[in-house]
Formats: sequence, C-alpha cells, structure tokens
Amino acid sequence: MIILSAVVILIGGVVEFIPTFLVQSNIPTIASVKPYTPLELQGRDIYVREGCYTCHSQMVRPFRSKRRRYSEYSKAGEFIYDHPFQWGSKRTGQDLHRLGGKYPNVWHYHHMIDPTIMSPGSVCLLMHLCRKTI
Repeated sequence: MIILSAVVILIGGVVEFIPTFLVQSNIPTIASVKPYTPLELQGRDIYVREGCYTCHSQMVRPFRSKRRRYSEYSKAGEFIYDHPFQWGSKRTGQDLHRLGGKYPNVWHYHHMIDPTIMSPGSVCLLMHLCRKTI
C-alpha cells in the first residue's frame, strides 16, 4: 500500500511539474525587466538578510487602493530573476515593488539606521532589534 501510494504521488507530481518546465509561455516576458546588477543583488541580499521581507512585500496587489497608491499592480514576468520570490503573504509595512526612486538615497540610509527617524511610529526598528536578540 505504501509503495502504491508513493507511485501515485510521484505520477501526480510529474503530471503537475513537467508542463511548467517545458512550456516557455508560462511566464510572460516583459521587455523592461533586466537581470539585476551586482549592486541591486547586494541590496536584495541585505533585504533578505535583515528580514525586511517579513513586513514588506515586493508585490503590489491588484486592489484599487493599492493601484492608486503604488501605480500598476505586479505581474509574474517582473519576478523572473527573483530567487527565491519575496512576495510574502502578510504585510505590516508598505509594498516595496514600485517604491524605487520615490525617496532619495539618504532617506534609505537613515531608514536603515533607525526607521523611526524617517517614519515616526514605525515598528520596523523594534522588529529589527527583536530579531537580533533572538
């Protein structure tokens, strides 16, 4: 019975995953999406290392209020170079996908040192300190 169950699960897995790898049109390509530069990769590594993804998603959801605040919603083809994906399912902070260029570099520098300086009432520093003590 165990062997039969394993075979059925294996066949089901193959049926589900093989088409994903064989069909190139599963992920639409977007001409403006380019591979990350080394500096962008370094920033992404810091984003993951510091745990920013636990509160900030990198995806704008297709809700009217989100589109009004961040512009167009995120599309699957925009994340083709992201491994692992950092979409997230819970969000305390704002979506970061369309935030690039909104603030000057010095804003981000001070935000990373102490988020409450740039965003009063932010719980980001508290979350950061809690992670460092655990």
